[in-house]
Amino acid sequence: MKNIVLISASPKIKDESVSKKLLEMAGNLIDANAFNKTFIDVRQCISHHQLLEAFETLSKADVIIISFPLYFFCLPGILTRFLQDYYCYYTENKGVRNIVKVYAIINCGFPEPELNLEAVRVIKSFSQHINAEFCFGLLIGAGPMMFAAEDAPFMKKSIQKLNNAFSTIAETLHHEHVTRTDNIYIGLNFTFSRQLFMFFGNRSWVTMARKSGLKKKDLYKQPYC
Repeated sequence: MKNIVLISASPKIKDESVSKKLLEMAGNLIDANAFNKTFIDVRQCISHHQLLEAFETLSKADVIIISFPLYFFCLPGILTRFLQDYYCYYTENKGVRNIVKVYAIINCGFPEPELNLEAVRVIKSFSQHINAEFCFGLLIGAGPMMFAAEDAPFMKKSIQKLNNAFSTIAETLHHEHVTRTDNIYIGLNFTFSRQLFMFFGNRSWVTMARKSGLKKKDLYKQPYC
């Protein structure tokens, strides 16, 4: 039975993680009778000093699926550190025997999924360094909105594309070699304007600021200028 390792790399501590939910959706479509699935939470591994156990699990993987949010147009810091440390483990143990497939699920807070491309390039480079085959990336725009408004009519096509993309990942796992190299892009339906998206996004920042005892004007301060 092949081993599939699903890595959730959201830096969030208490808030619900979109990346984790996306990873669980992808994992639910993977046949448990054909594959052995193991979930790894990067933040928990680091905070509980369980990196060695996680790296041992990764070294036995046939497939690695990494899900994370876009941070500063690239990877979150904890994921960068995790992958760097795994590469050191990989080289010290003279590599692994398995030919590993790697997939990336990346979501950003902007409506344009293309903004995730640089992060895909980094994961592809990491795959090459561990002698793995990068299959493709699932690039998602407006990730948080996928679930916050998933029942809204204007999200119907995007949600369907998302489910189809997870099905594509599940299907390609049964092939011995990489069968797809094109990234999958999922953004908002064009009937939902970018201006309206940014309006609701800004409203959410104001709401979070008030919960922290701040006012709207505090969001525009420039303390480092």
